[in-house]
Amino acid sequence: MAVTIDGDGPLAGATTLNGLTIPTTGFGKVLQVVRATDSTARSSTSSTYVDSNLNVTITPQKSTSAIILIYTVYFSAGGTSINRWAGFQITDSSNVALSGASQTFSGIDGFSNWSAGLFLNGATVIGYDLPASASAKTYKVRYRTSDGITTVTLRNNSQAAQLYAIEVDS
Repeated sequence: MAVTIDGDGPLAGATTLNGLTIPTTGFGKVLQVVRATDSTARSSTSSTYVDSNLNVTITPQKSTSAIILIYTVYFSAGGTSINRWAGFQITDSSNVALSGASQTFSGIDGFSNWSAGLFLNGATVIGYDLPASASAKTYKVRYRTSDGITTVTLRNNSQAAQLYAIEVDS
């Protein structure tokens, strides 16, 4: 499900999103916010990036706009490897990673006293794009494991993963 927020909120020149007031006038004006969520648990043992099935499409109002992307997820990394971590990235629809969101890692690396178990954590990934177009653009989240042995589970069924695309007038 995607939610688009634009226009003026209760204050002149501002938009309110979940109680947060975002300025919509002056330099850096927020033009729109689009949000997608995923509430399905997903798992992988791939050591190369795979799609998480969470994507968001935004049609910029201006070809000069910047798009800021924010992804949040609750996940687990489990198995018998001493390196249990997950990698996340935000890409365009062609799997080209965005600036600032090419690789974010979270987990345990080299913890040899723990032979098996589950590592639970949350991750936030922030990316930036200058599409230079007013055409619709799709962004997606990809993830991977540390070593092809560890199982990374996106626990979206416990806490929905979210991907925001925020258009900013630059």
